[in-house]
This record gives sequence, C-alpha cells and structure tokens, in this order.
Amino acid sequence: MTAFIRYLVNRGMVVNMVSVFLLALGLYAMFHINREAFPNVNLDKVQIDAVYPGASPEEVEQLIITPIEQELRSLNGIDKMTSMSFPGSGRITLELDPKAANRDRISNEVTLAVNRASLPNDLPADPVVTEIDGSVFPVIRLALAAPIDELALQRLADEIKDDLLAIKGVAQVVIQGERKAEIRVVVDPRRLAEERISVGEIARVLQSWNLNVPGGDINTPEGQKVVRVVGEFTSARDAAQLVLRANDRGDVLRLGDVAKVSEALVTPQTLLGAGATSGLAMMVLKKSQADILTTTDLVKAYVATIKQRYGEQVTVTTFQDFSRFARMRLGVLTNNGAVGLVLVFISLLLFLRFSVAMTTTLGLPVIFLTGLFI
Repeated sequence: MTAFIRYLVNRGMVVNMVSVFLLALGLYAMFHINREAFPNVNLDKVQIDAVYPGASPEEVEQLIITPIEQELRSLNGIDKMTSMSFPGSGRITLELDPKAANRDRISNEVTLAVNRASLPNDLPADPVVTEIDGSVFPVIRLALAAPIDELALQRLADEIKDDLLAIKGVAQVVIQGERKAEIRVVVDPRRLAEERISVGEIARVLQSWNLNVPGGDINTPEGQKVVRVVGEFTSARDAAQLVLRANDRGDVLRLGDVAKVSEALVTPQTLLGAGATSGLAMMVLKKSQADILTTTDLVKAYVATIKQRYGEQVTVTTFQDFSRFARMRLGVLTNNGAVGLVLVFISLLLFLRFSVAMTTTLGLPVIFLTGLFI
C-alpha cells in the first residue's frame, strides 16, 4: 500500500487524469439518473374487485367471493387472502410471497383462476384483477373544463388521455369522474297504448338483439370458419331503427316510433368542477423507470398546447404537482452541498496551505459524483 501511495504522489498527472475521468462519469450519472419524489416500493399485493348490483353481502360472498377463493387456493405464491363483501360488490386482497418462484407471472395466474370460477351469468362485468404496484406513481393531476355538454366533454377527455399516453414516461392516465356512455330509451306511454305494446316486450327485444356472442364453427369449401353474432348497437340512431313488430304487408314498428332514443352518460356518483363549471379530473402516472421531473415537464408542455389543439374554450389546469417534492429536495441538497463545500474549504484553509486546502476540497465533489455513478 505504501508503494502504491508513493507511486501516486510522484505521478500527479495520473491522479489528475483519474480524477477528471471519475468527475466525468459522475456528471454523466447526475444528468441521467432517475429522480423520484418517493422511493419505489414493491407492495406485493393483488386486488380483485367484482360488482353485482342489487345483491346483499351474503349473496356476494356465496355467489362471487367463495367460488373465486376456491380457485385461488390452488395457486402457489399467495401468503394471505383477505375477502370483503359489500352490498352490490366484493373485494379480495392477496398478499404475495416475494420469494415465490412464480412471482413474475402470479398476476396472470390469478386472472386465469378468476376466469375459471363459476360466477353468476348476470354479472354486469367480469371481476377486475389489479396488481398494486408502488413503482407506478402519480406525478401530476389535471382539471379539464369546457362549455360543452357532458357527452362531448367525456369524449374530449378520452382524446386528451390518448395524447397523454403518447408522452414519453407516462404509464397510465386515470380519468376521475369518468362515466360510461349509454343508450337511453324513454318510452312514450301514449304511443305504447296505441300500438298495443308493453315495456316488457321492448326490454326483451333489446336484450335479445343487443348481443356480441360466439356462434360456433361452420365447415365451408375454404375450410372451417368461426361464426360470431355481432348485433351491438353502435349509436342511438342504430338502436332507434330496431324493429319491434312487422307484418306481411311490410308495416314495420320501430323503437324510434314509440320511444325517444338518445345517447347519454350513466348517472354520476361523484361531481367534479373546474373554474365554476362541471369538469373532469385526470391523474397522470409515470412509468417506474421514468424521471419524474422530465415527465412532468413534458406533460406541462403538452397542456400548454391544448387550447391550440382543441379550441380556446377548453381549459386545463394543473394541480397536485408531485414533482415539486423532488425539486424542493434537490434544491435543498444542492444548497447544503455548496454551503458545506465552502465551510470545509474555510476550515482547511485555517490549518493548511491554500493549495493543499483547495486540492482536498476539490476531492469531495469527485468522491460524491463517483458515488452517483456507482
């Protein structure tokens, strides 16, 4: 060790070159390292949510929770299973074993197990399997408002969501206050009486024709082909053309003749406002490997162009900018580092020559930046 130190002392040029090389590596790492507001944490949890409107908690447990649990018990890698039943919905939370051999594919295995479960045929939607990932973190929230009807505002939010997903570093965009579009049928009691048709008949016709189901396979000269019955309504006008009754003379009674058919949104459960008008909130989540400051700056740059893209009447404001925590901490770190470096230099200067104090002080940034690269 003594010989190595003597070698470095006698060859200052080598030490300077190594120091410059390490300084360059540290500067490269400083400008390419990912900055985070909070550390990434793997929560090792999977959540299963199911909705069954009108069912009691006991029915939800018997018809949904229990069949899913029976399928999940056959899976490896699950440490703990917690189930909760509510009026009209249920939730199963799985705590995973981080050391399990199938950790990378456990979410897919849970989805397959849920699909195998024997569930009621009248469920409005399949259970949703969500892996709770702490690395996908929200970076900023947006408030969208415009003097247009609710349906047009929802479609505008979908377009802005697609634009945000195209930004580098954005992993997911959650629209808060989002409502699904529906085709609303309001019957005319007078017309129903004139045509001698009941609401139940209209409901049965709608249920039997608004389908998208497989029809099996057929053999053709070109080979076997798959048949699928696609009869879903694509618009209110399409639904209004549904034939309720017809005769041999060609007289046809359509849904639009006895009811007002329009496209609307489901009844809201949460009301959001922006700028004293009804609006929507959008939460932007970044990818685990993305830099929070860069991603936030790109989102803000896009927000500045929304008026040019969609009109001056569209207002989008940003709030809850989580990148400010990272900016604040980096600012504190930079200021403390600069002040500490000056204090170290002054302290060394009181006991050592200027050249020695300066050389020792310059070694501190080299050591710090080298640590960033490592």
